[in-house]
Amino acid sequence: MPVATLLPFTATPNRKSASPTSFRLTEKFILLLVFSAFITLCFGAIFFLPDSSKLLSGVFFHSSAVETNTRTGPDSSDLGSAGNDDRVLAKIRKDHEKALLEAKDTLQKRPDEIKQDILSEKEKVAKESMGQGVKDVNNLPFVEYHRPRGATGHEPLDPETRERRTKIKEMMKHAWDSYRRYAWGSNELRPVSKQGHSSNLFGSIKGATIVDALDTLYIMEMFEEFDAATDWVEKNLDFNVNAEVSVFEVNIRFVGGLLSAYYLSGKEVFRRKAVELGEKLLPAFKTPTGIPWALVNLKSGIGRNWPWASGGSSILAEYGTLHLEFMHLSKLSGNPEFAQKVMNIRKVLNRLDKPQGLYPNYLNPNSGQWGQ
Repeated sequence: MPVATLLPFTATPNRKSASPTSFRLTEKFILLLVFSAFITLCFGAIFFLPDSSKLLSGVFFHSSAVETNTRTGPDSSDLGSAGNDDRVLAKIRKDHEKALLEAKDTLQKRPDEIKQDILSEKEKVAKESMGQGVKDVNNLPFVEYHRPRGATGHEPLDPETRERRTKIKEMMKHAWDSYRRYAWGSNELRPVSKQGHSSNLFGSIKGATIVDALDTLYIMEMFEEFDAATDWVEKNLDFNVNAEVSVFEVNIRFVGGLLSAYYLSGKEVFRRKAVELGEKLLPAFKTPTGIPWALVNLKSGIGRNWPWASGGSSILAEYGTLHLEFMHLSKLSGNPEFAQKVMNIRKVLNRLDKPQGLYPNYLNPNSGQWGQ
């Protein structure tokens, strides 16, 4: 049986097709109806919504009534009286008016004044949070200083060795003079462009080359250069910065440089600065396992890890090298917390299973599990 087709193959004579104009008019009419209904709904909602002030009063009234009715004791009937409800509502209105006045005063301030108020509050909170853990580095306990043997004052007997030593000192002198001329105070010197450079590893801390070269200058008996570097450290080395730094890099360059300079020269400024910086690195250890973060903000104490390090893990080659400096920080400051932090790292590592007796490079400070 043949099936009827949906569309005719031949045109029907004398049949008029629908005009495109009529379709357009119909569509416009439908859109107009939808738009009118939407406008009516919006304006109708404004007129038919209840008064918010009355609704607010009712809510507070009922909530206060529930609270008073649930109380027990000899004065429970008095607390639920109408007079008490009036006092509660009056207090709410007074607090509401006070909040409105405060908001009005805030809106009348200029944007720069509002921004300054916010910054002041943030600094106040940061100082309160950091001030609880930072010790007074100006009142460090007395530590008897012993000058290391063989640091200076000796000449090699072999002429060839003496000649090499002189040449190496000339090279150090050339490098130091170039740094002082073109990049004094910066972290590094670009030797080709003759410009200072500061890596983001140190945040906004300056003078990495100065601190790093202190012990070299002293051992090479370049005392004039050493005194200039010491003066810069005392007057310009500042750790009170809102900057995120690498715990590893700051420890080996700044803490290590200051400690070695103190042990060689005995100058208290180096001990004081080293302990001050060590205190600011301690918040990096605030993790569930005690394994420190790779990065820490010196002002807020907030830490995190490199995002590329196995899903935010700590790196063995970084936190595993903090031991030497932190043990000496405890010795020079009298604060055992530095030593406790790095000894805990060893305890955590000893408890973990080592695949084939080897230490993986990544360790998650939250879970205490090795990373991939």
